[in-house]
Amino acid sequence: MDNKLQGKKVAILVSNGFEQVELTEPKRALEESGAVTHIVSPEEGQVKGWNHTEWGDSFEVDKALDAADVSQYDALLLPGGVMNPDNLRQNEKAVNFVKQFFSAGKPVAAICHAPSLLIEAGVVQGRRLTSYPSIKTDLKNAGAQWVDEEVVTQNGLTTSRKPDDIPAFNRKMIEEIAEGIHQQQRAQ
Repeated sequence: MDNKLQGKKVAILVSNGFEQVELTEPKRALEESGAVTHIVSPEEGQVKGWNHTEWGDSFEVDKALDAADVSQYDALLLPGGVMNPDNLRQNEKAVNFVKQFFSAGKPVAAICHAPSLLIEAGVVQGRRLTSYPSIKTDLKNAGAQWVDEEVVTQNGLTTSRKPDDIPAFNRKMIEEIAEGIHQQQRAQ
């Protein structure tokens, strides 16, 4: 453990159907770097992952979305999967939770399909980012500059395309969280 993130607390916002490895691997990397992580969800009790082509494991929810307070966290992790961000972007509390991280200039990391939640939060306009290719057009239509790179970081926002990108995603996410508040990250 390098303790680069000692004293940092990271919210991991998910609903049922998140791509399991996009939660487990970044969560492990954050904790190995000294961060405390909380799975935050509008679901009660447990959330269920998606493991490639079938349902995966269940994970305990550490904090109900209704009780989660952005001021208690230093950063936000948004795992992908197809179902997860689609469910979250239809939940006004989840969308507002994301917006509050941007308003505060706190680091946000989103992988795979998770940037679709950023569209709903209204925070992609003018930002350079990446995602799973199937939502490229959605991101461009929302004003983002989409690029096909394994990891893109801009002013505290870290994005990646897919599970194969997780090692690079984890490195950049940890670097951004260690840097802390990003003034240019703040929502307009």
